[in-house]
Amino acid sequence: MQQIPVFAGRKLVLFALAAILLIWAILGFDWWSVNRQSSAEWGASSGEFMGAASPSWRFLLFAIGLVVTLLIVEGCRQLFGLRDQARTQLALQRRIIDHASVAMVLTDGAQRILSVNAAFEQITGYAASEVLGLTPTRLSAGHQGLNFHRNIWDFVAENGFWEGEVWDRRKDGAIYPKQMRIATICDDAGQTTHFVATFADVSEAKAQLERFDYLAHHDQLTNLPNRLALDGHLDALLDGAVPGINRLALLIIDLDNFKTVNDSLGHHAGDRLLAEIARRMSGEMDRATRLFRLGGDEFVVVQEQFDGNVALAGLIDRLVRAIGQPCDIDDHALHCTPSIGISLYPEHGRDGLTLIRNADAAMYAAKAAGRNNHQFFAESMNAAANRRLHLESELWRALAENQLVLHYQPQIDLLSGKVVGVEALVRWAHPLRGMIAPAEFIPVAEECGLILPLGHWVLRTACRQVRSWLDAGIDMGEMAVNISAHQFRQPDFVQTVQGVLAETGLPANRLELEITESTVMHGVDAAIQTLAQLKAMGVRLAIDDFGTGYSSLSYLRRFPLDRLKIDRSFLADVDTDADAASLVTSIVMLGRSLGLQLVAEGVESFAQAEFLRTLECERVQGFHFYQPVSADEVVGLGRGEDYAALPA
Repeated sequence: MQQIPVFAGRKLVLFALAAILLIWAILGFDWWSVNRQSSAEWGASSGEFMGAASPSWRFLLFAIGLVVTLLIVEGCRQLFGLRDQARTQLALQRRIIDHASVAMVLTDGAQRILSVNAAFEQITGYAASEVLGLTPTRLSAGHQGLNFHRNIWDFVAENGFWEGEVWDRRKDGAIYPKQMRIATICDDAGQTTHFVATFADVSEAKAQLERFDYLAHHDQLTNLPNRLALDGHLDALLDGAVPGINRLALLIIDLDNFKTVNDSLGHHAGDRLLAEIARRMSGEMDRATRLFRLGGDEFVVVQEQFDGNVALAGLIDRLVRAIGQPCDIDDHALHCTPSIGISLYPEHGRDGLTLIRNADAAMYAAKAAGRNNHQFFAESMNAAANRRLHLESELWRALAENQLVLHYQPQIDLLSGKVVGVEALVRWAHPLRGMIAPAEFIPVAEECGLILPLGHWVLRTACRQVRSWLDAGIDMGEMAVNISAHQFRQPDFVQTVQGVLAETGLPANRLELEITESTVMHGVDAAIQTLAQLKAMGVRLAIDDFGTGYSSLSYLRRFPLDRLKIDRSFLADVDTDADAASLVTSIVMLGRSLGLQLVAEGVESFAQAEFLRTLECERVQGFHFYQPVSADEVVGLGRGEDYAALPA
């Protein structure tokens, strides 16, 4: 509320004194004359005064009193005006608070509720009169315990604020999550007098995120966990596993001759067969085994607490019998047999990728042995690993001999059709094998320690190229550069980026760094600090492969990002699969709710581009528009006409 100025209060005191003088001037002399008989001494003095008080003196006093009266009237008018103005401002503030979309709660220093706004009543179901005088913990759902709330208030007492997610209970008993911020209000002496809390109901956002997470980590045909879920499951199992104490078996199951079913009866029949086989195998799982679908006709079974080949043989026998039972599909009795490859932890690998790769090699050995059998992994099957070692050796040479080159894939503004940026993609120009895609050599670089010098070379070369374009008067927009997890986690990564920008003379806002979702979710606090430092430099930040990791809504809100890149795997079936379309729609809505620009990669068809345009996705890239090309070629694309195949 607006305070009444100090001078107005002082003026009012003067007015009061003047009013007393006025009353005395008008009435005082008669009063003295009536009482002058009561005291001779006082009568004498008053007689002297009365003798001196001529009519002109009385008139002067009367005039002064009149002026003072007018001043009193004016002072009161001003005071009443200030009061009315303060009331108006207070009412306006109250209307603003009541129209706020977030709930607001004001408490006293003892955390007793003094006032709430309309959003609070709408979210909680409680009227203001029902909660006044209560403490906010009375509305708690009880999920997080007294210690949780005690820790919150301890943090507020120490830091002056707290922000996070809290679960509360509505008046109807429903439990809901809310994103809340608490702050202290202090007096002039710095003592806490009140607390103010604001919060928003995030039930819908969390439900959307959970649905999105389920769709991202489950196969839509069989409802089984997919490859992403398998990777996470193996990471969790192996993270605390101790070789020699913990054992694990991983089975890759491939259906023999499944392609024949698809070719003869169509994909609809094949899908029904896969769903039925998945249902049967699911019935053979217990608490120590989990079933996943890799894709196509491949499944994975992970058996925890593996205690010997006898138990494993029993599981394999049950799976073979379940798969081998006839399936009645479209009046056809279809019979399936499996080829099964098996790898064991720790004998055949100590990480998920190695176990999967070795089980896959064993599965192909089972097929080579006549199908409908199972094989354990053996080193003799690992010719691929030897080829990988040779590739590693050649990759070191490639970096030393400048065999690596950068190609650039344009990013298109869907509304205008113009090139608004490019992504730098590394290629290996092998002297004998020709151009090698990064999917083949990047994993090798990560395993052998080459990813750091390789990543630094890519970053420096890309920045130097943009600087060269700008010096030639060519504006290709921002340069997006992929950053590996190993690069991002280096203690001097921010300094490395600063050094490259200084060396090349490239403005920071011309550089966009793409970091995968799983990278920033590993060590969240450190990741936020690194991202914040890059953001402060002016570098743009994007989450790559969004949806393939395990981020939560509360974490995403904390990352200082500019863009979300929708992974190509989610776009493959948007024009034919309602679930896939719904998933991409959810990603776009989530990104927009976080205030981020959306970039879809891997757009390979007109239908996909049209679908993204209807969602108002800002940027796209993919083979439907342009393939990655050399620096000279991409300049020609940027200078050319707007992309002709863009949907109208």
